[in-house]
Amino acid sequence: MGLFDWLRPAPPLDAQTRDLVERTVTAIDPALKTVPGHARRLAPAVRHALDYCAALAQRIPGPYEISRAAFATDPLVHALFGSADDIEAMLARSQCVREHLVGGAAPLPGQCCALLGMRRHEKADFGARLSGGLVLADAPRQTLYFSDHTLAEPGPDLERARARLREAMFDGLLKSFAAHLAEARREHAGLDRERSLESARARGAGSGEMASQALPHAGPPTRRLGELQQRLRASADALSPAQLLETLVQCLAAPEPYLALQPVQLRVDRSGVLCNGGEADGCESLEFVELTSRDPRRWVVVLARIEREDARRAVERLEEARRHIVI
Repeated sequence: MGLFDWLRPAPPLDAQTRDLVERTVTAIDPALKTVPGHARRLAPAVRHALDYCAALAQRIPGPYEISRAAFATDPLVHALFGSADDIEAMLARSQCVREHLVGGAAPLPGQCCALLGMRRHEKADFGARLSGGLVLADAPRQTLYFSDHTLAEPGPDLERARARLREAMFDGLLKSFAAHLAEARREHAGLDRERSLESARARGAGSGEMASQALPHAGPPTRRLGELQQRLRASADALSPAQLLETLVQCLAAPEPYLALQPVQLRVDRSGVLCNGGEADGCESLEFVELTSRDPRRWVVVLARIEREDARRAVERLEEARRHIVI
């Protein structure tokens, strides 16, 4: 690279990258714009984070048909729901279904795809269990079940559903950082209040000494006050726009601690009982992923394929049931 190459201005950012940078700055802190060259500093990190989210969206398994028929034939769907009626109940109560799948005067026909999330549980109890072709009565067992089934980010087809997930995951990364930033600012405000109280105590102690000893000046600040002032300066430095930009770049360049998918492999029978390593009769292998994010709960996530007509009927049946008074 020659001298004139160094003097030539850098090429402008492409439109997508500019939009990502603007979206990031708006979500975190508009004061980041005051840092010289903030856009070029952020550009590689936001592109990496978006690519990471796109890869995660591709790794979510599916789409799986979620219907009464699938409950009878698909081992994973059978394990995710307690009964076929639970599928209809989920569709009927889902805000996502009401807003996006059957909303409006004339809902679109055909299928759609959406993210289906749920929480995984294992319950220890005693009951019948199949082992080596024998049915054991009152045997200890672990039963797998799922709760809090939730649909989100619907799309008319698989490609657009994954694209929506990519965008939602990127926004989720920004919200995670914003939440950490808000916590750091609360801690900074708490330190400031504590410093003010300690300073007032030091002044009060100094005034007492002056009154009793007729000294011309107050004594030195307390050790505690010095520690608080030091911590407050460090906190203020960390929250400055320049340092905040560097921390944000580091987080977006390595987003794995904030958003990740963990693969899970289990073997269960048709009753949901977890199978031991040596058991094979009647056991099915299940493979799915769990999403870890700023939500302290872990969510099992799959992409679901739903018939809009099934969703419409489920909502209508629930509304019809609500209009009846049972005496």
